[in-house]
Amino acid sequence: MKHLVTESAVYGVILVAGLVVIVANTAEASWDVLVKVLATVVVFWAAHLYAGTVAHLGDDHEQEIPVRDRLAAAARHSLDHSWGMLVAALVPVSVLLLGVANALDDQAAIWGTLWVAVAVLGVLGYFKVAVWTPRLSLRLASASIPSLLGLVLIALKVFVHY
Repeated sequence: MKHLVTESAVYGVILVAGLVVIVANTAEASWDVLVKVLATVVVFWAAHLYAGTVAHLGDDHEQEIPVRDRLAAAARHSLDHSWGMLVAALVPVSVLLLGVANALDDQAAIWGTLWVAVAVLGVLGYFKVAVWTPRLSLRLASASIPSLLGLVLIALKVFVHY
């Protein structure tokens, strides 16, 4: 859980919501949106994984560590810290899947994805602060801030597409 509730998880959810705002502009959009969102999330996750690996190649640079071991350790570190981006992004994406499966109409799936993103951002904020304080007011404040980012994206969708 520690490696899932990270800044990467927030980025992943914001990425999904932002993409939905940008690419979901037709009534029949859930399949098209799903493909574009999944492809973009995977590319961003791979880029995040690569960047994290490169950034940590120099860790413990004073020690004589073989290049292969240094690369493996940096990749493991990056993978541990980037899983949150992929996993958290899949939560709102699952709502898009409901649209593709015709369990929801396309517009309900798109709007549902945005509202689930707001909720996930709130949960991420709440639990990250909950590990270091028992104060409910701080936990709720921490949940509110990332949720507001999701609400800004919803307002952007309303403004751009209506």
